[in-house]
Amino acid sequence: MSIVRGTSEDMKQSCGSLHPLDKAAFPEPELLCIFGTGDLGRSLGLRLLQSGYRVVYGSRRPHSCSPLPQGAEVMTHAQAAQSANLIFICVHREHYGFMKTMEHHLIGKVLVDLSNNLKKDIYPEANAVYLQRLLPEASVVKGLNTLSAWALQNGLLTGKQVSSK
Repeated sequence: MSIVRGTSEDMKQSCGSLHPLDKAAFPEPELLCIFGTGDLGRSLGLRLLQSGYRVVYGSRRPHSCSPLPQGAEVMTHAQAAQSANLIFICVHREHYGFMKTMEHHLIGKVLVDLSNNLKKDIYPEANAVYLQRLLPEASVVKGLNTLSAWALQNGLLTGKQVSSK
C-alpha cells in the first residue's frame, strides 16, 4: 500500500471546479395528488411533504376545506388529477361517483385506493376491484389501507406499546 502526498494546490487542480451545482442537476420533486381532505388525506399529505414530494389535493370544495399541511396546494378534483400521474384515493367508496364524471382526466393515471369499508361484506367485491371497473382506463392499486391517520400523524412506532421490562 502506498501513500500519495501532495499539496492542497495539487488537490485543487485534480478535483476540478468547486462551483455550485446547477439547479438542473436536482430535478423538481414529483407532484403527487390526494383526493380527500379528511384526517387520512391530511396526514398522508403531511408525510409526503416531509419526504420531499410536492402535494396537491383534489377537493369538492377547494376554497372551504379544512386546514391542509403547509406547502400543499388545493384545487378541484379535475385540476388536481390533470397535474399528477399518481393519485391517492382517500375517500369512502360511497363517494367514488365523482371520479366517473371526470374519467377522461384519469386515463393512464395510477390510483392508490386507501379505503376500507365500515362494515364487513357490505359490498360483493373489494373497493379497488369496484374502482378499477368504474375507471377501466386507469391503473388501480390497493395499498396503505392498514395505515391509520393517527399513526401517520404521530409516527408509526408511537402506536406500539413498548415494555420497559
